[in-house]
Amino acid sequence: MRFFHHFLTQCYPHHPLKQEEIWTHEIPCIAHNHEFLMHAILGFAASELGRTRAEGSVVAAAMNHRVKAIRALKKRLAEASSARLTHEEANALVATCFVLTFQSVSLDDGLAEYMTFIRGILIVGMQMAFRGIKPVFETLLDDKQNELLAPLMEGMPLIERGWVDGAVEAIAKLRPLCVDEIEVEYHGQLLAIAETLYTSSFDGNIQGQLEGAIILLHTHWIALAQIMAFITERERDVREKHPSPEDDRMDPGFVRWLKYLNARVDGEHQMYNRWPIWVDGQLDQDLTFFGRRS
Repeated sequence: MRFFHHFLTQCYPHHPLKQEEIWTHEIPCIAHNHEFLMHAILGFAASELGRTRAEGSVVAAAMNHRVKAIRALKKRLAEASSARLTHEEANALVATCFVLTFQSVSLDDGLAEYMTFIRGILIVGMQMAFRGIKPVFETLLDDKQNELLAPLMEGMPLIERGWVDGAVEAIAKLRPLCVDEIEVEYHGQLLAIAETLYTSSFDGNIQGQLEGAIILLHTHWIALAQIMAFITERERDVREKHPSPEDDRMDPGFVRWLKYLNARVDGEHQMYNRWPIWVDGQLDQDLTFFGRRS
């Protein structure tokens, strides 16, 4: 009960934008009907509690609920092509993917699962569109999120040029290491985002075993997201309500992934990873160096 209450009052997801009432009313009302959603909610809330309370039992409960949520989610998705998908269940599935995505940020090695559940949101969302099922999240599959942010982005200054120069130079140097098609595509997208920051902060805004170029691309992606922190702060301004903070400590969020992955860059590739290490170093000294993260 403590976990469920914490979710309702403190740690419901802030995406999709301006959907706080959905997260604190509609989603909790259907959670008891769907095992995957209930376990996802309890696991995420336990992870957030574990961040502020050093209780081993809370951390264990967080992972236990997460495992159960993922197991139940996989089982239902495997049946999705043949079994009838109701309006309530479809929305429960997409909500589960959102909650598991947010919890992934709390895990040192959660990047792969973060990307998996982002993909899950898109897959379930497309299935809903194909079947004519209306999402309970009104801004799920359209451009409304950009429309909500646009007024807050008007007149926003460009990111400090030196930071962008460092990002572009470091990412460009990774190109010779990218051999596979997916690596080349990943690199191209990452470089394009960084180069866009020279002219527009808003247009540059982004939301298994890893090795070689892929790890480097990941470290540069996460580092790039850090220098854009003051842009993503604007998402908080869109929210219609905010949880009342129980303490003033900030969650490092993606930064824990940066540190985790930086440590896994082998000696052969360290020369390509100097910029992400520099970004991590600035954040070690001051977590708000590039902007406050909520």
